[in-house]
Amino acid sequence: PPPFLTPEPSPRLTLTALAILADKAGINGMIGGQVVDIESENAGSSVTLETVRFIHEKKTAAMIESSLMIGAALAGATDEEIKVMEKIGSDVGLAFQIRDDILDIEGNEDSLGKPVGSDEQNGKTTYVSLVGLGQAKEDVKTLSERAIGSLESLSCGGNEAALFLKEMIEWMILRDH
Repeated sequence: PPPFLTPEPSPRLTLTALAILADKAGINGMIGGQVVDIESENAGSSVTLETVRFIHEKKTAAMIESSLMIGAALAGATDEEIKVMEKIGSDVGLAFQIRDDILDIEGNEDSLGKPVGSDEQNGKTTYVSLVGLGQAKEDVKTLSERAIGSLESLSCGGNEAALFLKEMIEWMILRDH
């Protein structure tokens, strides 16, 4: 196994990982976000920025948070380090989803594999439609810089796994598809 992963996680670490997964997949995470997303589909202009952020945080961010937190837990991270990973996942997830909204406006259809402008054509309220393209781009930059800063604050900030994670975060946030 890689040097940053414990060979066989203890039952305690496994239970911690399962608890994280259950929380992030359940009503407090992906399921809760999906419910609000479905309820918002026909709400039109009554969908607020708070609602869009909630959906992004509970769906996309919850998946990324759980991946980072579970990896950290199984590697024997402290509770504080796991919380930092949760914050990184939250920032990356929100930035990823905002970037997705940006790409729906200015992306390349061939790269995206879907028609550009489909959110607007479908009357979907997005982060960009609420704050504007310029602010959305600035928010992606702020969130990504904060996530990378949080990663670098950890004691593992300079090791091989952290460098890989930093590169992956940058790719996810700056992607063109």
